[in-house]
Amino acid sequence: MKLLYRVALLNFLLLVLEFALCAYPAKAADSGSAWQAEWERTVAGAKKEGEVRLWGDAEITHPDIVAAFAKEYPSIKVVTVTGKVGDLMPRIIAERRAGKYLADLYSGGLGGRAFFDFYRAGILDPIRPALTLSEVVDESKWLDGKHHYADPENGYIFMYEGTPANTGLHYNAKLVNPKEFNSYRDLLSSKWKGKILVFERLGAGSPSLVRYYYNSQLGPQFLRRLSEMDLTISQDRRQATDWLGSGKFPLCIDCADTDRAKKQGVPVEEFDRSFLKEAAAEISTSGNSGLALINKAANPNAARVFINWFLSRRGQMIWQEVMNAKVLEPSNSMRVDIPKDNVPPEARREDGKRYRVTGILDPDPVAKLVNELLGRAK
Repeated sequence: MKLLYRVALLNFLLLVLEFALCAYPAKAADSGSAWQAEWERTVAGAKKEGEVRLWGDAEITHPDIVAAFAKEYPSIKVVTVTGKVGDLMPRIIAERRAGKYLADLYSGGLGGRAFFDFYRAGILDPIRPALTLSEVVDESKWLDGKHHYADPENGYIFMYEGTPANTGLHYNAKLVNPKEFNSYRDLLSSKWKGKILVFERLGAGSPSLVRYYYNSQLGPQFLRRLSEMDLTISQDRRQATDWLGSGKFPLCIDCADTDRAKKQGVPVEEFDRSFLKEAAAEISTSGNSGLALINKAANPNAARVFINWFLSRRGQMIWQEVMNAKVLEPSNSMRVDIPKDNVPPEARREDGKRYRVTGILDPDPVAKLVNELLGRAK
């Protein structure tokens, strides 16, 4: 009897195992067909819409990126509006107030006010539900095995760039010995009084000053001390870099385009993180880029197609190549399953090193303080 019982039990277990093995592939297949069916519906809807409107900087409006997308989706016309964050943000908001909804997607630098103001004004749709392709949804393909969002709700502003935060402090290599610095507080030396330039676009919010404000080792008190150094403010991106390169000012906070200027032989450098003890190993909104879905978009399906293509392995490889080789902005994708050979050393993440990822920081307290500083600056 015991033998018969064991045989019966064994047969029962084999039947359960066989059922489980049959059911699991079916369930997986159903899951796979579900997203594929959704994707096919989205692409079909995008073809009917016929276009997608991309607003932002070179991150999504560069001709090479547009051409690569158009090659794969020739039935979707790409309309681009290119510009810097400080110009496009107020334009989008003003046009919406006039009842014009001209942007489907926005992408650009996360520093400054744009994304914060977009988020706070409620003009963004959550981007998380728009992620459809399995290779985009699969979080194991991204840094830390997860998607990173810059907004407090973790679902509206997708951080696809994971370049380690730079220092935001630049110098003229002929006039400054970087070995004289081991802290941002060295800017407060009387030696540099009247010799510090700040690139600041009114209303846009300086990403570097925001970062200093929220740095526990620096904070508002450091910015107040800095305001006593007879700062000069430039609101022109190119002018600030020219003044630094010509030696009119030996030091510049948040100067832009120095990477491009350096490649052209201009003696400008940015302090390495190793020189400044307050510089943390982090990936922050300063210097990184995000992607957002504008609500009430005229072409929601086409926007979803572009989002998934752009965040796919191929899309991020193209973006990373364009930014480093054409735009000349050291850039590193959050995707960890793509080659990093074209990423310059200063933009690479160290293997095995844990980076703190910091999202949007409220710029309002900083803006109030910056206005106070500007009252004392030239």
